[in-house]
Amino acid sequence: MPYNELLAAFNWEIIGYSSEERPILNTTLGSGSRSICMWAGMHGNETTGVFMLLSLIDLYARKKIDLTAFSIHIIPVINPDAYVRFTRRNGLSIDLNRDFRAFQTIESAKLVGWIKMNSPELCFNLHDQRSIFHVNDEPAYTSFLVPSSDETRALTPSRRALMNRVGNALSSLQVPLDGIGRYSDEFYPTAVGDYLMAQGIPNVLFESGVSVDDFDRMKARLFGLNAMFALLHADDEPSAVYDSLPQIKEGLLEWVFTGVLYARMRVDIAVKRVYYVNGHAQGMYYMVDELGDLASRPRMKETDGVAMALSAPLIIGQPITAVLGSVVFENGLIVG
Repeated sequence: MPYNELLAAFNWEIIGYSSEERPILNTTLGSGSRSICMWAGMHGNETTGVFMLLSLIDLYARKKIDLTAFSIHIIPVINPDAYVRFTRRNGLSIDLNRDFRAFQTIESAKLVGWIKMNSPELCFNLHDQRSIFHVNDEPAYTSFLVPSSDETRALTPSRRALMNRVGNALSSLQVPLDGIGRYSDEFYPTAVGDYLMAQGIPNVLFESGVSVDDFDRMKARLFGLNAMFALLHADDEPSAVYDSLPQIKEGLLEWVFTGVLYARMRVDIAVKRVYYVNGHAQGMYYMVDELGDLASRPRMKETDGVAMALSAPLIIGQPITAVLGSVVFENGLIVG
């Protein structure tokens, strides 16, 4: 959704302006005593959380959910300058999620001020994760993290209680947790979640990912929305569910053509999608992701390439032009 459409989609309040003077929007659902803060769009190319929050607002407006006990404070896009460019960094080329110590950006300072003003019992920090992450060799379509508050990664009573709450929320959904993982709890003193935990403000990181044949992350969007609602109502009674989630691993490939004859060798060729926004244009292309012996790498899709041969060179990180069996790539697009 373009940012000007987002501006017109709801009766927002403005808490401040970005480095390029775009309004930072917020709203509150409900007027109960339990304060919750939710935000998305810290990285402008991570939009699943934005849609999750807009869906939550829509459900509330249509009286499909009961939030009587809560005051849900929502910022749908905390980094509008990055959002309009579909990039990670803000208008000053600073990664907001590495600015929660020095507070050199307007956006990070506004977010923390807004959070502390609302004194939340819990915060939801919504992000998208890259398609390289997997659990048990399958795409990790959602990962959770209850962040560390210091380098020791100590399980403080408040952190343990929040892990229990996440576990009980997941249990209440009564769905298989295949493809659900746990993000690394390595301490990052400049990341928002770690900073808030060090300040005694509980928060949960949601990382929405892809699943097979679902690069629009619709499965993650629906699951994440249900998990958010479940977390609001979950208790912190002892639970081992959070601990049992496998920690996500890197290295998942998207599409591998195996055993292709290339430069008189048999090699595996991996390609992956790249999404972009260029002004008002947006689209997707395939780039060369990796070449060589990829037999030990998990992948979402595999095509036998033994009957295929390439003569033109391939360049890692560039749009692919090649004929791979019945699949014809031209400047990163599938043609024919």
